[in-house]
Amino acid sequence: MKIFIRRALLRIFALSLVFSLASVTIPRASALEEPDILAEAALLVESTTGQILYQKNIDSRRAPASLTKIMTVMLAVESYTAGDVSLDDVVTVSDTAYSGITADGSTAGLMEGEELSFLELLYCAMLPSANEACNVLAEYLSGDIDTFVDRMNQRAAELGCTNTHFANTHGMPNDNHYSTAYDLYLITRNAMSLPLFEDIVSVHSHTVPATNLSEARQLTSTNILMDPNSRYYYKYASGVKTGHTDAAGYCLISTASNEDRQMLSVVLGANSVVIEDGTTQVQSFSETIKLFDWGFENFSYQEILSTMNLVTEVPVRLARGRSSVVLRPAEKISALLANDVDISSAVLTPTVYNIENNEELFAPIDQGTVLGSVSVSLDGVDYGSVNLVANTAVTLDKLAYIKYEIGRTLSNTWVRLFIVLLFLLLCLYIAFIIVYNKNRRKRKIAADALARKRIEELRRGEGTSTGNSFEEIEDKHRANEEETSKLLSADRPVKSGKGKIDNFKDFFRR
Repeated sequence: MKIFIRRALLRIFALSLVFSLASVTIPRASALEEPDILAEAALLVESTTGQILYQKNIDSRRAPASLTKIMTVMLAVESYTAGDVSLDDVVTVSDTAYSGITADGSTAGLMEGEELSFLELLYCAMLPSANEACNVLAEYLSGDIDTFVDRMNQRAAELGCTNTHFANTHGMPNDNHYSTAYDLYLITRNAMSLPLFEDIVSVHSHTVPATNLSEARQLTSTNILMDPNSRYYYKYASGVKTGHTDAAGYCLISTASNEDRQMLSVVLGANSVVIEDGTTQVQSFSETIKLFDWGFENFSYQEILSTMNLVTEVPVRLARGRSSVVLRPAEKISALLANDVDISSAVLTPTVYNIENNEELFAPIDQGTVLGSVSVSLDGVDYGSVNLVANTAVTLDKLAYIKYEIGRTLSNTWVRLFIVLLFLLLCLYIAFIIVYNKNRRKRKIAADALARKRIEELRRGEGTSTGNSFEEIEDKHRANEEETSKLLSADRPVKSGKGKIDNFKDFFRR
């Protein structure tokens, strides 16, 4: 008993040791630590795919401040793209250009009656964030500011913004003027798809030529992430817009590109604080840099599915020397993933078209023939699908093909009925030939017997012994022949004038 207990304890110890070693050696995906963002709301998105990498209060309504101007200038660029206006159009600043704008609002110093091109107004609105330039654009495009604001709200709804409402063109405080980090992302994503808009917001400075009322103006972007002389300079940054009011806090939407990765960051409600070295830190810039650095350091494009992956094997009929074909992806699938993600845990879901339709796959098959598709998911996220193609060519076994075609033909009900009918007709024909030849032999035997009888009578000279003439003997034999023919005709079928058998049933009955 003691020996049994000792052995049991040893086994338990051994199993515990195995599980302990397994827990050490099996690789685990460590949880990605998110950045601590010091802003009321923030969003980091991979621009190409729209994949959200970080989010904080992205559906919380907040004052957007001058981020509003992204919508204003986007509508202006869309009007240019549609051909409704020209970049060279000369626009005159009206006396209502400063309507709704406080004295401390940002401006480009445009004056009533000043004339400048439509393109220069776009630069004034975006780089120095000129409030009056937005009103001038609105009046030029829609006739009045209120009509243009209605257009802004309509366009926001078209883009899927469900928590946005604009009350003006520039973002000055208004209780009925709000948006969210996610809605502003949707607007900015569309705006950045317009080449002219991207060109305007991606420059750090621009010179407006002299006008009828002003000398040339040197404009500088308020997005100092693009300023090489700024403490916030970020070499990967390329746009797009800042914003600030007391109600909104410090806001920034910016883009950055690093090799094959394009990021878009939204930061709302950040503060301006004094840090340890005694300087003031505008956290809309510092938190944006923090987001970009975190995204570029922790995410990269990785190949989830390779064209070398042999996904599945499918049965093939009538193939020479084999019974199946291996399928591989026609294209690779790559995705922006956390660097510590376990790619081997990706789930592949193949779909083979023939099998899905309850059909069989037959040779021949050329290499590269599309036979299905495969979708890829990882950690519950779907990363798309690609075609599945034959990895190698499959040749046809001709002998197997012939056997298959014969079997398939004979399995047809109508073909089998035709063969049975043909067989029955053949049997009837053989029976007819047999009966016909039998009757023909009878007639020939009777004719031969009659001929021999006639010859014998002639040889015996029956005509002279009885005193009959030769003509009389001929008449007698002719009468005998007719009698014989009548007897034979009673034993054979009667034919009509067209050569067909009239009494067919009587013929076989005999």
